[in-house]
Amino acid sequence: MRDVNGKEYIDLIGGISVANVGHRHPKVVNAIHQQLDNYMHIMVYGEFVEAPQVQYAHFLAQHLPERLNSVYFTNSGAEAVEGAMKLAKRATNRTGIIACENSYHGSTQGALSIIGSEYWRNAYRPLLPGILHLQYNSQELIDSINTNTACVILETVQAEAGIIVPGTHWLQAVRKNVQKPVPS
Repeated sequence: MRDVNGKEYIDLIGGISVANVGHRHPKVVNAIHQQLDNYMHIMVYGEFVEAPQVQYAHFLAQHLPERLNSVYFTNSGAEAVEGAMKLAKRATNRTGIIACENSYHGSTQGALSIIGSEYWRNAYRPLLPGILHLQYNSQELIDSINTNTACVILETVQAEAGIIVPGTHWLQAVRKNVQKPVPS
């Protein structure tokens, strides 16, 4: 990037990864022009279904486990988080959600409820109930998963906290403990 005087800067944020191949990279600009020529706008909610949505959903379904045969497109990451929270509660009939301190998941009401910073949560209280915030990469998080836990929402690499990589077996242990069957 260059300022008004022509001084060059390196963008180490990349627009939260949306500019991770640079600013105005010719291949990206060309792809945008091609998209505009094909479809100016595609509704993600199905009011007007376009061929690319159907083709992409079919592609995803072919590459996912057989039981994952439904695709729900969203407009943003926050909406995807909202959908994941609702799906987890519906599929498990549980209400508890575990999230990590210093995490970021969006600014909608549900996503804000699981965001890992009290600074951002505090202005919007009351938030969703049943959210437990624990330290990323901790045994305490694994030990807190119980029969009321609908899901654990976390970043596979915690970016908001400064690029924290989980321990080798920690993510596997989280998954294993969340998937334990509920005692009857």
